[in-house]
Amino acid sequence: MARTKKKKEPMRTIKMSEKDFQKFIKYTNNLNFMLDNLFEMQDMYLSDMRALGDLKYDITKVFNLKWNSDIWRYEEDKGDKAWPTDLKR
Repeated sequence: MARTKKKKEPMRTIKMSEKDFQKFIKYTNNLNFMLDNLFEMQDMYLSDMRALGDLKYDITKVFNLKWNSDIWRYEEDKGDKAWPTDLKR
């Protein structure tokens, strides 16, 4: 039986500042800590739930993601629509 070659997926380079890269490492470690607690206790602290929400927000900012309410997913912000100016966090 002949082996078929898998198509290589196109690669994307993500450019980020050193500061954002260090934030990403911090976020990854925070997520790891929260997941460890969740698996060990099979329960979750309310503070971890809050931290997960903050983590989601921070990651969307680092990767410049935008919420698309039509498909209920985050997408790359392509600059086609302006961000609402009344949203502040």
